Amino acid sequence: MMKNIIILVFFVMLFVAGLNAEAQNFDRFPRLRERITQAKLREIKASLKLDQNTFDRFSPIYNRYEHEVTSIDFRKMGRLMKVDADSLSTSDADELIVNQLTAAKQLVLIREKYYHEFRQVLAPQQIIKLYQTEAELRKKVMQELKRRLNR
Repeated sequence: MMKNIIILVFFVMLFVAGLNAEAQNFDRFPRLRERITQAKLREIKASLKLDQNTFDRFSPIYNRYEHEVTSIDFRKMGRLMKVDADSLSTSDADELIVNQLTAAKQLVLIREKYYHEFRQVLAPQQIIKLYQTEAELRKKVMQELKRRLNR
């Protein structure tokens, strides 16, 4: 099951990267987005050990959260760490920093907004586990992506 999730998320990441990771492009494929979210929800349900009643209350909140998070262009956050700073003009460097800060602020605002909603259904420890599970899934997807690209 985890392998299927990793494969699915891998193809999505590849797909999204090919579409320049812009939300409006991702929104043009709602069935794909829904399948990814459902795969993530299955993994989160298992990781947080949610009973069906709690999961039924949690999943609509998570779906809204996921929709907002996927609207962030995370490339802005990652590019800052990969660029040769000396090769940038002052204005390009400034723009890169501002773009990274904007994306980071968006994520913080979304997490802050949804913390209160998640808290109505989950314990704070489960919310931490939710964020850890999401990070673990991203890490596994990136490892799988690197593995496949290095073949």
